[in-house]
Amino acid sequence: MKFSTDDFKRLYAEMPDEELRSLVREELSEVARPCYDAELARRRLPTTPPRRTIQPAAVVAPTEEIAPESEDPQEAAILADVEQEAEEDLSPAAIFTSREEAKAARAVLQSAAIPAFLEDDTTAGGGFRLLVAASYVEQAREALGEGQ
Repeated sequence: MKFSTDDFKRLYAEMPDEELRSLVREELSEVARPCYDAELARRRLPTTPPRRTIQPAAVVAPTEEIAPESEDPQEAAILADVEQEAEEDLSPAAIFTSREEAKAARAVLQSAAIPAFLEDDTTAGGGFRLLVAASYVEQAREALGEGQ
């Protein structure tokens, strides 16, 4: 899936300031870099990412009350299905060389109600892998236009 200048312009225009500034310019493709620069200039944002302060996590005391297990067989079956979905293996729907292309593809999948995750496998030479639950791979590839 190739992205045009217009795709990157639209993607960057929709990003909140903080997300846009968190992108690493040097990792952008040659097509994406000028769009990124133009969007920063349009918003009059500095090119350096903002410093983030780390807030300490609040300590919450454990509650003594433990919810009893359900004795309803229908509810137990629903819980078992949810646990099975949570344990489903992830499979690559697509692999990208650019982080921005991968993020744009993830946005396409999320708009199609397909949960997707990005894995940075560039250190091993694998690119940016767009992962979905194994049961969604075919649907994800169709949404990305690769299933044809």
